[in-house]
Amino acid sequence: MIVRDHLPWDRVWPRIWRRLVLLFLFDLTVSVLYTFGLTKLVALPSLPVLPMGSVLSIFLAFRTNSAYGRWWEARQLWGQLVNSSRSLARQAITFIQGGMPPSDVTEEKRRIVHLQIAFVCALRCHLRRQNPFPELRNLVDAETLAHLRTQRNVPAAILIEIGTLLRAAFHAGRLDSFRWVATDQTLTELSNVMGACERIKNTPLPRQYDYFPRILVHVYCVLLPFGLVDGLQLLTPLVSTLVSFMFVALEEVGREIENPFENTVHDTPMTSLSRTIEVNLRQHLGETKLPADIQPVNGFVY
Repeated sequence: MIVRDHLPWDRVWPRIWRRLVLLFLFDLTVSVLYTFGLTKLVALPSLPVLPMGSVLSIFLAFRTNSAYGRWWEARQLWGQLVNSSRSLARQAITFIQGGMPPSDVTEEKRRIVHLQIAFVCALRCHLRRQNPFPELRNLVDAETLAHLRTQRNVPAAILIEIGTLLRAAFHAGRLDSFRWVATDQTLTELSNVMGACERIKNTPLPRQYDYFPRILVHVYCVLLPFGLVDGLQLLTPLVSTLVSFMFVALEEVGREIENPFENTVHDTPMTSLSRTIEVNLRQHLGETKLPADIQPVNGFVY
């Protein structure tokens, strides 16, 4: 996620400069042909440039809003994940009590909270299609880790592990029925967050929204100098390229933010949010050896 005040040109320019240079050269050719009287056929003053641009703007705005809706929903889901993770840790620490030596109860709580941290890390890696096990190695025991390696959906398997521990505490009398239901509802919320994130990840924006705007932007940018050259002549390349830049940039913005789980600078900052959850939950356990917060790098936080 970009947190700096301005969008760096070294991120924008490499993606659009070839298209703009080609359009500028094309506009310059049209302008020269008309201005120096080589041919008047390139001038189409009756071309409805303004209405076409208005319709295209509405189309691009609709696509960009659709892409932003996906990005914002992803950020909301991870905000809910932060809250639900804190709730589960609080419930495990304050609800589970008695039935075994205090040291064993403390270890049981620690294991549940560490599994929740593992769930968050595993979900992040699951969405980014990364290997989660280097991080999980420090959060779960060897037996659980070996079991998780056999699972195709690691975060879902971790929720099963947490639920199994809570069920054991319930049957042993360390959780009453009301508290058991409350913790199960929190697990359901976590499962819902995971399912919604997977829906965004596995359901791309309809290809029509990606294909037709790009084609229409290209067509409009090619037609634009024909409608402007009669009035602007040698100024046509500057004005036409500037207008083309606005449409190309708007079309590119929608493409960049439509997939919020791809580990790019435009993503939901899952690494930073995962670290926030880990620090909070470890502090709930009373741990003092905490990992450092994730800091922005060159104005980007991941």
